[in-house]
Amino acid sequence: MLEASKERLALVAVAALLAAPVAAHAQRRQPATPNIETRTNPRPLPGPVIVPPAFTRAIASGTRTRTGEPGPRNWVQHARYAIDASIDPATNTLEGAERVRYINNSPDTLARLAIYLRQNVFRPESPRRDVAPLTNGITLGRVAANGSTLVELSTDDNASRSVWRRPGYVIDGTVMWLTLPAPLLPHDSASLELTWSYVPSLTPSDGREGRDDHLYLMGYWYPQVAVYDDVNGWMADPYLLEAEFYMDPADYDVRVTMPRGWLVGATGSLRNGADILSMSARNKLAQARATGRVIAISRPGDREPVFATPSPKVTWHFTAPNVRDFAWGTSDRYAWDATRALVRSASGATDTVDIQSFYRLDARASAWAAGGARYTRDAIEQLSAYLWEYPWPTMTSMEGVLTSGGMEYPRLTFMQPWADTLSLAGDLMHETGHMWFPMQVGSSETRFPWMDEGFTQFDAAQGMRQLYGEPRKGGRIADQEPGQRALYTKRAVEGDDQILMTQGDLFPSDLYNVMYYDKTAQILASLRGMLGEPTFHRALREYGRRWTGRHPYPYDFFNTVDDVSKQDLGWFWDSWFFEPWPLDQAIAGVKKDGSSVAITIEDRGLAPMPVELAITRAGGRTERMRIPATVWMQGARSYVARVARTPDVMRVEIDPDGLFPDMDRSNQLWTTLRGMRAHD
Repeated sequence: MLEASKERLALVAVAALLAAPVAAHAQRRQPATPNIETRTNPRPLPGPVIVPPAFTRAIASGTRTRTGEPGPRNWVQHARYAIDASIDPATNTLEGAERVRYINNSPDTLARLAIYLRQNVFRPESPRRDVAPLTNGITLGRVAANGSTLVELSTDDNASRSVWRRPGYVIDGTVMWLTLPAPLLPHDSASLELTWSYVPSLTPSDGREGRDDHLYLMGYWYPQVAVYDDVNGWMADPYLLEAEFYMDPADYDVRVTMPRGWLVGATGSLRNGADILSMSARNKLAQARATGRVIAISRPGDREPVFATPSPKVTWHFTAPNVRDFAWGTSDRYAWDATRALVRSASGATDTVDIQSFYRLDARASAWAAGGARYTRDAIEQLSAYLWEYPWPTMTSMEGVLTSGGMEYPRLTFMQPWADTLSLAGDLMHETGHMWFPMQVGSSETRFPWMDEGFTQFDAAQGMRQLYGEPRKGGRIADQEPGQRALYTKRAVEGDDQILMTQGDLFPSDLYNVMYYDKTAQILASLRGMLGEPTFHRALREYGRRWTGRHPYPYDFFNTVDDVSKQDLGWFWDSWFFEPWPLDQAIAGVKKDGSSVAITIEDRGLAPMPVELAITRAGGRTERMRIPATVWMQGARSYVARVARTPDVMRVEIDPDGLFPDMDRSNQLWTTLRGMRAHD
């Protein structure tokens, strides 16, 4: 009963805390100047974005600005991790030890640190939003801070508040609160030491990590200090298996020990390849880097040429500076391919990125042998060209464990075993796209999933179009803009549109992907259509430039686009992010009216948007007209556009270029084969 009560309290507290961004917009605005049309068919109107008090305080303190630039006093915390880990395949047990130097760049004195133990989500008593195989979670050994060993404190007594004043730690589900022996002063650092062990969960687990037969994919596998940011302080939302992560940039020095014959791929760069890999393997890696061909480094059962030492255990040493997380995978049944990607830096120089691909020779994963390394390379090159250059020296893709899609980690992605090559190409484009959002532009995936998933979904579509062109009719289009649009508008038509500013763990699970991913991607496409490609692209890149290595909130993105475009787009942000408002513009009538032709446009949806009109005349000439969104801002439901009577109007179409995600395209086209005579 005690544990169940604690679960309910935790969930209620999380819901109350994280619903705050939505609550500020719960009271709807009414039209300012109602007319007869809005009295009979009223519509809500968008207003300015309401900024939460915590963000307003950050602006006042100089860490944020109203233009979207980081403030002059903006800061981000940093940590340095040194981790030793090993897995015993006989018992499936991971054992780890880590040393952490946590640097307090904030102006605040910190008496406590929040540390994630995310594997505890699999404990039977832990709250979670999905079914998962249960484990015992993490077993902690030594926990020390600044050289002092700390003990777990009990909060069962009536004086539980005093717990936070005594050195020690309290575990609350997936978060450990650690009270330091002495407060951590601004611009000082604290040292932590932890040892731990756990048994990774069996697949299917949570779609992000776990173990399979002879294979381990190790995500969120170590105790990690939570984010402390300038807006909300400690961001220690419990991990519930639904929404993803929020992490600070850090430096990693990791040693993984596995039995000889087990290959290891990881977030970082391999530092001891000369010690553990044979000359043959190193020559093949060099050949892959020099030529850009996909080179087979190793195949299962062919391990002798790979390892330089006969030792029964091999320690793989990786380093990864300035990344927000570290993940790794290992198997004694992996095939290993390598190639390279070439990316052009801002200075015009060409940089080389080493590409590694690990996969099993299995019919379920047959696409990997054909394209795992190549598609990873394509993604790095295409997205570097569209966004900005990939900043790290390696990128690795690993197959296994996952039962759908993939999961991103810095410089690494885990992926399901695909047999279909186009599906693998699309998923690798998406997961590799996360190397920009949120791996560089470090937003909170927990509270604002659209800021990484939606951006990446949009970016992936740009990369796929460059590689494969526009999708053919009847072809697989889910990884390109038409497919993303179809997925979103289908649910909008069914009445399932959602508020994107809803926190991830409060979102309907069955709508998580289509809204956070596809709806957001369509909003970005709409923004591009409104602003024009050059301005939109400049704003997107500028947002990335401003917030790489930092923690943007939605308002930083909104403000950056407003700043770059020199427009106040508050109505657009409010309509599409703070409301569940779909778009439905229709041609209600076309008729001659004196010396002109009157084209009646109806706004049958809720999101006010510009109307893009194409008017085709007899003889084939087409005229374009844009009706601004302001025509709907007083509550009007219809607007009459007038054009010259002659030559005869043969065709009128709304949004002929498909810029906007309208729910019903069938009502956006008017044509006649007899000119306008039928309408005289």
